[in-house]
Amino acid sequence: MRSTLIRSLSMAALSVAFAGAASAAGYPDKPITFVVPSAAGGSPDVLSRLITTQIARDTGATMVVENRPGAAGNIGIALIKRAAPDGYTVGYGNINTLAVNRSLFKRLPYDVDKDLTPVAHMFDLYNALIVPADSPVTSVQDLIDRARKEPGRLSYGASGVGTTGHMGGELFKSMAKLDVMFIPYNGGPAAIQDLLGGRLDYLFVNTSEAAPLVKSGKVRAIGVSSLKRLSLMPDVPTLDE
Repeated sequence: MRSTLIRSLSMAALSVAFAGAASAAGYPDKPITFVVPSAAGGSPDVLSRLITTQIARDTGATMVVENRPGAAGNIGIALIKRAAPDGYTVGYGNINTLAVNRSLFKRLPYDVDKDLTPVAHMFDLYNALIVPADSPVTSVQDLIDRARKEPGRLSYGASGVGTTGHMGGELFKSMAKLDVMFIPYNGGPAAIQDLLGGRLDYLFVNTSEAAPLVKSGKVRAIGVSSLKRLSLMPDVPTLDE
């Protein structure tokens, strides 16, 4: 039996799965560890905690969230792989740990196809391109123009190598033909702090992290990665726009 991985929510599906197991074999009779392979405070952590809270409420199970960031998520996923396949260690995986890392690393400490079992789709996330609130940049074109005028001087960050923020940033850099520096962080909160502190010029972050910062006036969102504008930030244009 392979270790269990909750991939990326059908809350009903998860609740039914846990409730079904409980009624069939007295499961669970001890706490279930839910591994999040990223830092506390980021979108994966916050959303995973919302989900595990709901699972606990619906099924009566005790859910313990354990953050294991590092190595682009590989540390946390490897922990899931090494756990006993008894249903008491589950976790969160995303496009980075399940797909992108296969291309970034020569060797992974886990085999996605052989070592992990997907249980349910959890949620879909988009990225927002944000700049500090006091930045002179007010649009994507402004950012492109500034980067071209100051080659090699602007920097952007992301919550780790291989994350959607990193991949999106590199795609943006390539398409716009920009010379900018990428700085990886061990989690989104650290990258956001450096953006707020003026140590980064822009950042691609999940919209769930960006929205409250935009609402509070701490940052300015100049684009979202979705094909259509998002109800979460209806005034922010898509990058295509």
